Amino acid sequence: EKFVEVMRCALESDICTKMLPNWIDLIFGRKQQGPASVEAHNVFFYLTYYGSCDVASIEDDDLRVATELQIAHFGQCPMQLFWRPHVSKLPKSSTRRRLSLSELLNLYDIQSNSFGGAGNSDSQLIFGSAPLEYWLHLSAPPPGPHASIIAVRLVVPDRCLAVDAQGIFHFFRFGWKSHLEPVKNNDDNQDEAGDLFSDKGVFVAQRELPHFRSIPRLHFAIPKQLNKERTNEEKLSVVVAISKCIFNRSLLVVSDGDGKGSLCFQFVDPSKGIVEGQVLVPSAHSSRISALHMDPIGAAAGVGGAGGELAIAGSEDGTATVWRFISNAVCTLPLRPRLRLKGHRGMKINAVAVSSALHICLTVSALRCCVFSLSNGAVLSSISPQDNDFPGARGLGSNEIRTESHFADTNAVSICATGFITLVCITKYYSPENELLRRIVTLQLFTFEGVHIGSKALESWRGIPHKIVPTYDGRGVMVCSGGGISIHLISAIKPLHFVDEWKVADDDEIHSGFGAYDIDFGPSLSRPVVAVTGLSSGSLRIHAFKGVSEWSEEVNKRSTMSEAVGNALAKPAEKVKGLLGVVKGKGSKVVGLGKEIGREAVSGFLGDVFGKKIEM
Repeated sequence: EKFVEVMRCALESDICTKMLPNWIDLIFGRKQQGPASVEAHNVFFYLTYYGSCDVASIEDDDLRVATELQIAHFGQCPMQLFWRPHVSKLPKSSTRRRLSLSELLNLYDIQSNSFGGAGNSDSQLIFGSAPLEYWLHLSAPPPGPHASIIAVRLVVPDRCLAVDAQGIFHFFRFGWKSHLEPVKNNDDNQDEAGDLFSDKGVFVAQRELPHFRSIPRLHFAIPKQLNKERTNEEKLSVVVAISKCIFNRSLLVVSDGDGKGSLCFQFVDPSKGIVEGQVLVPSAHSSRISALHMDPIGAAAGVGGAGGELAIAGSEDGTATVWRFISNAVCTLPLRPRLRLKGHRGMKINAVAVSSALHICLTVSALRCCVFSLSNGAVLSSISPQDNDFPGARGLGSNEIRTESHFADTNAVSICATGFITLVCITKYYSPENELLRRIVTLQLFTFEGVHIGSKALESWRGIPHKIVPTYDGRGVMVCSGGGISIHLISAIKPLHFVDEWKVADDDEIHSGFGAYDIDFGPSLSRPVVAVTGLSSGSLRIHAFKGVSEWSEEVNKRSTMSEAVGNALAKPAEKVKGLLGVVKGKGSKVVGLGKEIGREAVSGFLGDVFGKKIEM
């Protein structure tokens, strides 16, 4: 793992980015053959070029054997694929390049002891060093208290859908208002290119309140009686997952159907703020749904093919099911799962995750994490909690201290694109008298083969993480917990190294349990310019990244162009309206003409023209 990581970081370095197009030209491009290859001193023996000699047509056996040996021992050049100079990737210092989240966090620089912003000497942090105008806090409307927002999803270009712990949908609308002109496309301006906060502006956002007669919500919510005598960590909340893929202008929301093993599929339109429809699949499991996770597939994941989502549901009966949803003109919902997974001997499943890119999924109970193949449901590996010697536990000073480790009862787990799995583990230390001395919450890093890479102990005030979201390239993870969202490096060299933190609470609020539950990025997961997180107070917080002004200008241009086209198409309709009377809109029928035209003429002639007779 370390060797692959070093090679990957070297491939992402600036010097390799600069030289890679020239290497492509030499091997696959215009410098492989012709005058350009002579100038580049890239000329080989003629038999080494693809298609230069047809070995099967050589009649002399000795000459054919000699030719085959020549090709076998020296090698053969690949087929020429490009005849033009290969396009060079813009450097990180260019103002025209939109950086990925890992590049903004400088996660590929494994030699630096402190991680910060890309291309700057002051080690700017995209969250820790952000000015006040780069984030916006949308408080919940009075009166309170309010339920925590446990799931959020950004919808391009300016919408956000959220679900709170009581199963109520919340709809938000936001925009970025630039104060100054956007940064010009000038690569010579290195100061603005290296500054992560060169965009000047503020967020404008609002919470869209629905009609109080019909509040959109999930099909099932946890009854209040079940949480009366439970602590904050033991309280039950709704189990929900929101799709990243759009299903006919709506988002697919999968949730617990009735608290007895049923699943509910709902289509929510974030622009209208309504639930378009829902389907209840009864008895998907024999007990309550305890964990859900969704991952895009096909075109929604950027790999081509039929777009859609993969969903995995874990239950208290110790089993899990995998479901597939295809996004097309007519969305068909499955009534039975594609796979049914076991392996936990009836223990409650606390967390689940699925990865369409790696074609694996996993289920986590208190004592075991099982990794399955999506092809046939076979178990690939089984992971057990790790007992580690942490600095916080070395001062207990007794060799008779007993330790117990188990995976936390939370849906915080992630599968990274690089093949690493991040789990939450709780280690308890007991005295010889069986008295609890200390409890330490840790992040554990494994490969999907089950090899333990490293661990990271979390501060006690963070509590148990609520969710872990990996970056698009799998180089880091976002841990949503008390106090905010911490970013950790996914690395075999520096496993779970702390990188940055998005603080959402001050010192007084941290100890009261105030924290973040979920995070999402937009408009693209690979190169985001906006991040949004749901908080325990029912509030929403939005954060801007570098390039938000340029993206906002592009959105405004598209909306202005659409408005101009609509106005252009409306002018002929206005003329028709002035001549004929009333025009209702697109596809409508003529319902009135001038009073001087007789009723028979309208019902006879125009009725035949427009497909039916018109009654006056």
